[in-house]
Amino acid sequence: MQQLMLSAEKSIRDLALMDVKGRVADTLFMLYKKFGQDDEGYNNITLTRQDMASFAGTIYETFFKITNELVKQKIIRYAGKLVKLLKPIKLQEFAKMTV
Repeated sequence: MQQLMLSAEKSIRDLALMDVKGRVADTLFMLYKKFGQDDEGYNNITLTRQDMASFAGTIYETFFKITNELVKQKIIRYAGKLVKLLKPIKLQEFAKMTV
């Protein structure tokens, strides 16, 4: 019960205090940690970009724009609905910079 409350508190705090890029980075990193990777390094969960945008508390268009920037910076890579974190530490840094 306490863990659930702490998780809910963190989610609310993140939505209130993080900028959008930080929330997107945090979402991608959380999925990476929580679900692991397959043999090729892609996350072991298949979500649409719309689902991930909702989880990050933003709209699809903003999520799409930020993830495209991350692809150009070679921080992540997409293969269909699968995401591969090329530089997970960089995502973690983006998430921490905005709190």
